[in-house]
Amino acid sequence: MKNLLFLLILPIFFFSCGDDGIGFDMSYRQDFEIPAGLNTFDTHVFEFVNIPTNKNTFFTANDVTESDITGITPREARLNIDFGDEDFYFVRQVIVEIRTEELDNSGNRRWKEIYFRENVPLNTGRSVILLPSLPQVTEELTRDQFSVRVEMLFRDITPTFIDARLEMLFLAKY
Repeated sequence: MKNLLFLLILPIFFFSCGDDGIGFDMSYRQDFEIPAGLNTFDTHVFEFVNIPTNKNTFFTANDVTESDITGITPREARLNIDFGDEDFYFVRQVIVEIRTEELDNSGNRRWKEIYFRENVPLNTGRSVILLPSLPQVTEELTRDQFSVRVEMLFRDITPTFIDARLEMLFLAKY
C-alpha cells in the first residue's frame, strides 16, 4: 500500500512548477471614465501617459538595485467598476498595451501588448480578469515613467458613464 501511495505521489514532484528566481510584485492602478453612448463599430482607446513607475520605492523595499533586476513580466490585471450599478456585459474585448522606445516605419513609438481578454463573457459582472501576454517589460518599467493604453471593443452601446479602474501587477525577478 505504501509503494502504491509513493507511485501516485512521485509524479507530483517531477511535474510541479518550480520557482526559477526570486522576485517581487510591482503594482499599478489607473482610474478612468468610459463615456456613455460609445458605439460597437469602433475600437475605443483610453491612453494614460507619464505614469510614475515608482521603481526606487519598489527596489528599496525589496533591497535590490536596478542592475539586480533580470526581468519584469506582466503577471495579472483586472478591469473593475468601482461605483454604480453597471457591469461589463457590453464589453467584448480588452487589450492593454505599453509604449516602447522602439520606432515603427513612421517614426512613432511602438506599443507592446501586455494584457488581453477576448470574448469577455456576458455574465462577467463588475470585473474583467485580463490575461498576461508574454513580453518582457523590463526596459519600460525601469524608466521613471511609462505609458499604457487600453483598447476596448463593445458588443453593446455603453449605457452610462462608468468609472473604471485598471489594476496591473508585474513580476520583477532578480
